[in-house]
Amino acid sequence: MMNMFFKPVPKEEVKIALVEELSPLVGELESGSLAGVITTDLFSQAILQYSSIANALSLEKPAYYLEPTNGFSMQLLNKFGGKGDVLLGKIYTLDELLSALEVVEDDSFVFVSNFGILEGLEKGKLIDLRRLVDRKGLYTIVSHNTLEINELNLNAEFRRFFLTPEIFEYLMVLRTSSYRGHHRLNLSLLKTPPLFLKNIGEHSIPIDAKAKLLL
Repeated sequence: MMNMFFKPVPKEEVKIALVEELSPLVGELESGSLAGVITTDLFSQAILQYSSIANALSLEKPAYYLEPTNGFSMQLLNKFGGKGDVLLGKIYTLDELLSALEVVEDDSFVFVSNFGILEGLEKGKLIDLRRLVDRKGLYTIVSHNTLEINELNLNAEFRRFFLTPEIFEYLMVLRTSSYRGHHRLNLSLLKTPPLFLKNIGEHSIPIDAKAKLLL
């Protein structure tokens, strides 16, 4: 019979920042954690994507980028300081994502883009996704970029794109805005690890340095 209970042992763990400027508000990804992020423009999607992958490469392990479209640039990653092995994969269904996670290296970083358009999203298979992330100790970001979002009911939007948002440690919406040459990253934080629960809500963070890398 499988042992269902364990005693947590405090230990120093490697953590990965999603975007450095967000870390004081949301914390950082830990081994076996899963972040669900909706972005509403290509700037916020790129900032999340290239910042997190560049940060993950400091682990000196390969980072994995999975998507059903063609949205990755090594040149932009280099601008964000990403140095190391990035392995790209094409997925079109949730089954293909699960198969990909089976073969990635344990304790590595995985970024999944445009998750909401994958075919075969089912509650049972999402539990399998959660199980894989736990078992392999993965640092995983599941993102979806959309130009249309109901700002008055973000909970429903997460259920629309991610089906079972309860399996995620992090739930957030990112947007960028600009005024007179200055850029901000606007965050709606719906779920975060317990230490950062006080920060649930709306935030706006200066992001000029990151925006310049894209411009």
